[in-house]
Amino acid sequence: MKHRYLSLSLLALILTVFSCGKGKGPASQSKDEKQPVTVEELTLRELDDFITVSGKLEGITDITMSSETSGRVLQVYKKLGDQVSRGDRIGRVDNGAIQYRLDQAEAAVASAQASFENAQRNLDYAETSLQRNLISAAEYNIALTGFKAAKAALDGAKAGLETAQNGVSGSYFTAPESGVISNLNIMAGQFINAGAPVATITDARRLIVKTGVGETQIGKLRTGQRVEVSYPGLEETLSGTIRGFGIRPLAGSATYPVEIEIANPRSLLPGMVVSARILTTRYTDLLFSSITNFSKEFDKTYAFVIDSDGKARKREVSISQVIGEYGVIASGLEAGERIVTSGAENLEDGSPVEIRK
Repeated sequence: MKHRYLSLSLLALILTVFSCGKGKGPASQSKDEKQPVTVEELTLRELDDFITVSGKLEGITDITMSSETSGRVLQVYKKLGDQVSRGDRIGRVDNGAIQYRLDQAEAAVASAQASFENAQRNLDYAETSLQRNLISAAEYNIALTGFKAAKAALDGAKAGLETAQNGVSGSYFTAPESGVISNLNIMAGQFINAGAPVATITDARRLIVKTGVGETQIGKLRTGQRVEVSYPGLEETLSGTIRGFGIRPLAGSATYPVEIEIANPRSLLPGMVVSARILTTRYTDLLFSSITNFSKEFDKTYAFVIDSDGKARKREVSISQVIGEYGVIASGLEAGERIVTSGAENLEDGSPVEIRK
């Protein structure tokens, strides 16, 4: 019985060794198995360098007008969303007392004007009479003094009239610029104080993106520089230009302010957040590839190159600079060579590959 158990154990050991020997067959063949990869043929191409920023849209003008006087709002002529032109009246406060003062001022000017004209005639007569020795110098001075007093009274009455006219004008809420009423703060019947906001008028025919860039980027900007503006859900990319930029950073930051102006296609509104790409440099005849096609090992950079035998060769590459998502190749690769763009994680130096499209 003991010998029988020994024979079974020996048989199991032989089967195990045999199985291990068979297992080495596929393992040695896996080295010859072609690995699926996709490749890119390197060529000399143009490459654009962009600065990417984001910012909130504003109208080309965005003005909040305030009341110039205190009083009860009698009428509101416009509503939220209405288009207004410069000088249009939006509403008015109760100006009965102001109108009364204007009437008084107009009457005062009329009276002062009559007195002035009478004093002018008296002075003219006095000058003629003095030349003919019909009156004394003292009598002439009395006429001259009366003329000066009448002129001062007329000037004072005119100033009072102007003040009263400004008061009446201030009782009307008048649009300072053209645009759309984007916020309306008044309603008929409410009491409003001088300086209180009345309405916000926004001109959105053109839009401004207010954003900023860092100190390493500000030197690349110039007024009028082309900008590509995009918004999620908007299929087309809008074209804009740099309207201006600051030459010193914002308080408490290292960000330099930049303003970008774009035409409004009527699909964007103030307050929306957009992305913008500022073209700073256009390079020509550069050899480059996506930075994801290179691998880093310690302080060296590598790429897999497909040789004429259809095998992947691991090659050291020198990257001179990174522009956006691309690495510019300084040495190690040449135009016309094919590098692996996907599947490199399964490769070793000399691995046979199957190129897929």
